[in-house]
Amino acid sequence: MRKIVSYLSVYFRTQVSPVYLSIVVLLTGVLTFLFYSDKSLLQSIGGGANDSFRIVNNILLYFGAMAGGFALYIPFAKNKSPFLKPGFWITVFALAGIYAFSVYFYWHKEWIRDVIGGKEQIFWMRISREIGSVFLIGIPVLLWWLLIDKRRIPFYGFVKSDVKPYLILLLCFVPVIYFATFSPSFLKQYPQVQAALRVAGVEDGIVTHVVIFELFYLLGFFITELFFRGFLLSVLFRKVGYAAVIPVAIFYVTIHFGKPLGETIGSFFGAIILGVIAIETKSIWGGVIVHAGIALVMEVVAGCVG
Repeated sequence: MRKIVSYLSVYFRTQVSPVYLSIVVLLTGVLTFLFYSDKSLLQSIGGGANDSFRIVNNILLYFGAMAGGFALYIPFAKNKSPFLKPGFWITVFALAGIYAFSVYFYWHKEWIRDVIGGKEQIFWMRISREIGSVFLIGIPVLLWWLLIDKRRIPFYGFVKSDVKPYLILLLCFVPVIYFATFSPSFLKQYPQVQAALRVAGVEDGIVTHVVIFELFYLLGFFITELFFRGFLLSVLFRKVGYAAVIPVAIFYVTIHFGKPLGETIGSFFGAIILGVIAIETKSIWGGVIVHAGIALVMEVVAGCVG
C-alpha cells in the first residue's frame, strides 16, 4: 500500500500542473453534465444498432476526449515536440477508432436473434459485448503488439506484480460501495445479473446463468484493463510520458456515460490512480484485481441490500 501511495504522491508532485488538472476537471465535468442532461446525446453514442452515425459519433467523442486532454496539456509541457508530429495525432485517432468500433459492432447481436429464440436471447444479448470484446479489442491489440511492439516490450501489462497492496486498496472501497447502495440510481443499475435474469425471464438453471453472466462480466473488466492500462497507456507513454495519464482518464470517463453519475465521476480519478500504478509497475494485474473486484463487490452488496 505504501508503494501505491508513493507512486501517486510523486506523480502529483512532479508530473501534473494543478492548473492543468483543475481545467481538465472543470471541462470534463461540463462534458459529463451535458451528456447527463440531454438524453439525445446519450442515444447518439454506443452500439447495438445499424446506424453508421453512431460509430462516427463514438470516434469523435473518444478522439475528442483524448485530443482535448493533450491539447490542454501542451501549454504546460516542457517538451512540446511530440505534439507537433502528425503521427502522434494519427496514433491517438487510431486508438480511439479501435475502441469505437468495438462499442459500435452489432452484427453478433443479429446472429443471436436468429439462433436463440424467446426471452433467452435477451440474456445472451446482455453478455454479448463482453464476448465480442475479446475479439474486437483483443485481436487489434495483439496485432499491434506483434507488428510494432513485440521487440520492445512484453505483451501489454503482462508482467508479474505483488497483489497484496491492491487487495488492501480493494478493501478500502467496500465502505464506499456500501454507502452507494443508498442511491436509487445505483440500485437501479446493480446487481446487473439480477436485471439480466429478470428481463430475460430466466426460471430454470438460474445458478448456471448467474455463473455464466458473472464470468463474462468480469472478463469485460479484464479486457478494459488490457486496453486502457495495458495497451493505450503503453503506446502513448512511450510518446509523451506521464502526459498520457489524464487524457486517457478523460477518454475513460466517456465510456461510462449512461451509468450512475457517481460511477462516472469516480471513473476519472480511478483511471488516474490505476494508470499511474500500471505505468510504474508495467503491469495491469493490480488494475484487474481492483477493477474486477470492485465490480464483483458492487454486485454482491447491491444484491444483498436490494
